[in-house]
Amino acid sequence: MYPFFETIRYKNGIPESLSLHQQRVDATFRHFGVDTTIQLAEHIDAVSIKPIVDGIVYKCRFKYNLSGQVDISFEPYSIKCIQTISIHDIGDHQYPFKFSDRTWINNILTIAGTDEVIFTQNGFIKDASYANLAFFDGKNWITPSHPLLMGTRRASLLNAQLMIESPIHIKDLEKFSFLKCINAMMLWEESPMLKLEQALFK
Repeated sequence: MYPFFETIRYKNGIPESLSLHQQRVDATFRHFGVDTTIQLAEHIDAVSIKPIVDGIVYKCRFKYNLSGQVDISFEPYSIKCIQTISIHDIGDHQYPFKFSDRTWINNILTIAGTDEVIFTQNGFIKDASYANLAFFDGKNWITPSHPLLMGTRRASLLNAQLMIESPIHIKDLEKFSFLKCINAMMLWEESPMLKLEQALFK
């Protein structure tokens, strides 16, 4: 019923980076040939969640369909603990829009045997199962230029020039010392950072 969703960081009663989420929703409607769209702010403002605890980060899961129907839920968010990560080729799989059906993504993570995965396609780094990726080469943080999904946090970090984008091949991993997982729910300084030589299971 709701084939698409947005995950929005919600703190102190404020939905964060809403303009970037709205841009992605608008692009989804346009891609599927629908002239209208939905306004995230209007729907979120109309929902009352109790209790809201100041300082607590909530995950606002905003599910919707192309007919304009929505379903909104909130839950306290905790950052995923990641200690190990492995590499998995995804074949022909695509995830260009934030689809609710993430079966193939979840299946790979389930069989991986590690806390998280690095998805690759034709030898190039794409994303993790729940986040975009950034790699540190000793000078710059670099994010793959063609991720599975163009994340809102990724967009804001690029705009702030905290990282740059470039194609990253599996063979390039030896050039990097650290890896960060980045998504809408985590600020840059909160994003899990792994030392690649310790965390990566090849």
